[in-house]
Formats: sequence, C-alpha cells, structure tokens
Amino acid sequence: MPSLSDSFLQELQLKTDIVDLISSYVSLKKRGNTYVGLCPFHNEKTPSFTVYENTQSFYCFGCGAGGDGVSFMRKIENLDYIDAVKVLAQRAGMQMPDDGYDDSLSKKRRVILQINRETARFYHNYMMSEQGKVGLQYFLNRGLSQKTIRHFGLGYAPNNWDELFKHLKSKGYNVSDMLAAGVVRKGEKGYYDYFRNRVMTPIIDVRGNFIAFGGRVLDDSKPKYINTSDTLVYKKTNEVFGLNYAKDSGKDSLILCEGYMDVIAMHQAGFTNAVAGCGTALTNEQVRLLSRYAKEIILVYDNDEAGQKALNKAISLFDQVDVKISIPTLSG
Repeated sequence: MPSLSDSFLQELQLKTDIVDLISSYVSLKKRGNTYVGLCPFHNEKTPSFTVYENTQSFYCFGCGAGGDGVSFMRKIENLDYIDAVKVLAQRAGMQMPDDGYDDSLSKKRRVILQINRETARFYHNYMMSEQGKVGLQYFLNRGLSQKTIRHFGLGYAPNNWDELFKHLKSKGYNVSDMLAAGVVRKGEKGYYDYFRNRVMTPIIDVRGNFIAFGGRVLDDSKPKYINTSDTLVYKKTNEVFGLNYAKDSGKDSLILCEGYMDVIAMHQAGFTNAVAGCGTALTNEQVRLLSRYAKEIILVYDNDEAGQKALNKAISLFDQVDVKISIPTLSG
C-alpha cells in the first residue's frame, strides 16, 4: 500500500487536538499537565485513562491501550488505518490526497457497505411493490405508519431462491463481495439469498452506514429471527440499533429496549432516544458505547422471566460504567 506523505500526516496532527477529539467520547478532567477519565476500552470505576496534550497522545494504565489520534479513532470506532485517517481529515476540513491510498481491506469494507445499502433499497422497494405487499401489511398490522416504515428503511425479502443475488449481480457486484457482506450464501445448487420471505430491518451504525440486517418470519415458523453474521463491517457485540437516530434526539438519556420493533414503536410514539442492543444479550462493548452518548440509561424490558433476567444482567453491566440507571414502572 502506498504510504500517505509525511507532510499530510503532520498537517493532520497539527489540526487534530487530541484532547478535543477524545473529549467527544470520554469525559475528561484536567489533572496538572494531563487529562484523565474512565477508559472507553475496558470497564473501570477509577480513572486510569490519561491524555497528554504536550505529546498529543493517550495511554491507559489499566488496559495498556495507547497511541495518537489515529490510534484512538481506529480503536474507538473499529476502523482500519486509512478509514481512521479519513474520519480525522474530514473532521479537520482536509482533503485526502486521493483514493490511490486505499488499501485492499478499506476497499473491501467500502464495497460491503455499498452492497448493504443497495440490499436495503432492494428490500424496501420490493415491499412497496405489488409482489411484496404481504411484508408491508405485516408492518401496518403491527401499528407502524408509512412514515415510520420509510424512516427506518424497513423492507421485505422475496420468497424466492435468488432474487437479491440476481439484482446485485445486475448492479455489477461480484459474488465474493456478496458473500463477504453476508446477504448471499453458497449451496450445493449454487448461490442463494440468505434472507427469504422475511420482513427486514436494516441495522445502521452511528455514521449512517448500513452494516447488517435482521429478518423476521411473518408467521410462527422457526427460526423466528435470523440476523447477519459478523462481517468486516459488523460485529454484533459492538453495535446498538437505533443509536444513529437516538444520538440526535437532543436528550442526555437513552431508553434501552429489548428488540428492534420495540425501538421502532417507541420512536413512532415520540421517544426518539430509544435503542436496543444487537444480538441476543447485552455486551460490555454495547454498554460502553451507550455510556458515551448518554448520562442516563432508562431500562425498559419485558416483565416476563426472560426480560427480568436480561434486566438484571444489564444492571450489573451498567454498574461498571459512569452512567445513571433508571428502571420505570410499566403498567399493563
């Protein structure tokens, strides 16, 4: 991979104040010539994360994470080197030299994101057509408005073997990239769509990228839900559904629900700070991500045994980060 010029990287470093950068993720307090806070990379109650303004670097005495602004951005946002530089360059109002500096991993990630976006568009358009009205009817029966359906980009995967595969092929995408995105699988008889005859919910990260999908059957057949497996752009233990919208709600609290449909219904009802963890169980990574965007987490879980078990686990996880927890009493 060709390297970025020293002059470009030096200018980027001059225009990136590491205290300002890290303050948008971590609550820092000045201590002498340094700044300290709770480490965003591991659970701790006593601050061991230190930012050095004079050297424009950071170091955590608890877990050993350290480096410069690029290192921080790579680790906090799960980016490769080039994508981390791009984010910082955009933040500093700088133009990247040219796309010739993309490495193969960065290019692969970008193509997967393009495939996911095209796939989401395909599912939504199909559902809004005559052939996909069964999917639209499902969402309408669940009380969702057309506006909400559009807002979340909801869709329907055709009850056909390879309709999405053929569509993506017609758009010029190659099979290896479709497989890497997780929207297509290979079987004994060739390639087939992973999601079929399911209502589809796209999962969008905080930067607005379409990173994965959740699919639900229209009846009670099993498995009820299937989700995108981990890919180059998606690791379910790191992601929170709805945070791309909730972070702009103007509130300093987040409502943590159990599932995607709960979040969507809450947003429709005006609670635009509602989110849900991706995957079946809340993780440390998701808790740390949520604590970066809110001072208070309101836990809204079902009253059944599974819901209460999940609630107790959530309480113990949030107990390890600097955030207030509220548990509302729900009637009915």
